[in-house]
Amino acid sequence: MRSIADHLSSGLLVVDPELTVMAWNRWMTEHAEIAPETAIGQRLEALFPACPVATLKRRVKAALQLQSPSYLQPRKGYLFPVALDRIIDSHFTYMQQRIRILPNENAPHSAIIVIDDVTATREAEARAAEAADVSRRYLELIDNNVMTLGVDTEGRVTRASSALLQASGWTAEILRGTSLDTLGLGQLDVDEIAADDKLPERPVQRADGSTLWVRVRKARGLEDKEGDEQYLVLQDISLQMEIQALSERDTLTGAYNRMKFDQLLQAALSAETRYGQHFSLILCDIDHFKRINDNHGHLAGDGILKQFTSLLQSQIRSSDQLARWGGEEFVVLLPMTNAQEATAAAEKLRQAISTQSWPPIGKLSASFGVAFHVPNESADALLDRADGALYQAKEAGRDRVRLADSAAGEDN
Repeated sequence: MRSIADHLSSGLLVVDPELTVMAWNRWMTEHAEIAPETAIGQRLEALFPACPVATLKRRVKAALQLQSPSYLQPRKGYLFPVALDRIIDSHFTYMQQRIRILPNENAPHSAIIVIDDVTATREAEARAAEAADVSRRYLELIDNNVMTLGVDTEGRVTRASSALLQASGWTAEILRGTSLDTLGLGQLDVDEIAADDKLPERPVQRADGSTLWVRVRKARGLEDKEGDEQYLVLQDISLQMEIQALSERDTLTGAYNRMKFDQLLQAALSAETRYGQHFSLILCDIDHFKRINDNHGHLAGDGILKQFTSLLQSQIRSSDQLARWGGEEFVVLLPMTNAQEATAAAEKLRQAISTQSWPPIGKLSASFGVAFHVPNESADALLDRADGALYQAKEAGRDRVRLADSAAGEDN
């Protein structure tokens, strides 16, 4: 077993619930530059003083208690500081890591911590984001006059470019004299659209009845001298809208994915800072989900996850945001909701789940952790408190709701 572990391209160490090292593979030796004889028998905080001990212990105990994998997204992007001395001009100083915590089947009172090097992926994502920003500005310059509409002072089309005619399927004769509202652009006030403002996104109705999503801007320098006609530039964003929808959604359940939820959570934090709009979080986890997969198969488990998502979506408000957090764990963001209201919302979800029929297993339950955001609390600290409350609900017997303490969580 040790020989296999030493040939892995991931870090692997075995720890007890107090984070005392029991095994240490070659990857850890090479990257942490600590020999096994030095590491084994030591606690992780002695080897890595900046290690988030409290959070890591909680995740290890959760993996052991629930006998299911636990995951940790370190706040700094890494659990163990490994300098990137082989990468030039990197966005990061230390190796970026993905942390998985697995129950050790060969030693029930120990857990396996797996460290994957995801620096290349995150480096690519960072560079892709930069490239996308450059491309957006570059294409904006190129496409300024690709699809254009001439509009008179009454908001009626005076002319359309050949690119727009080809994209929409309309003829120039039909479009001429048509109002923007009839075309599907809605009550768009041309005079209110400034070239540098946030651009309106509108659906243009094609001749065949389908929708062409466009982003609208006023063309610069093309107004006639009398001011009777102005030009709008329409940028086709149909594919972008489709890609965005796909990139934001979990492929199995259709709920928002973790990346999108992180964006929504950051927006909620900004709204609270700027406008005092408080909010709460609900973390929920399906009880004994592993048994469903083991006893009925993964297809049945997937069906349960889809039904579970639909039920949650039907029970929350239109202003609430639901995301699949990972595996059988889900998270709900509740804007303008205090702790008591969020707890009541979680209890409503719990009861709806317990009374629902769940083919082919019959009954199903879930546990809930609720946290109300406190001023100046980070996203990680808020999620950690909600996760701690969820863990308490599991320990108390599952199928229940627990509210996190109001104090901010530890920040290691």
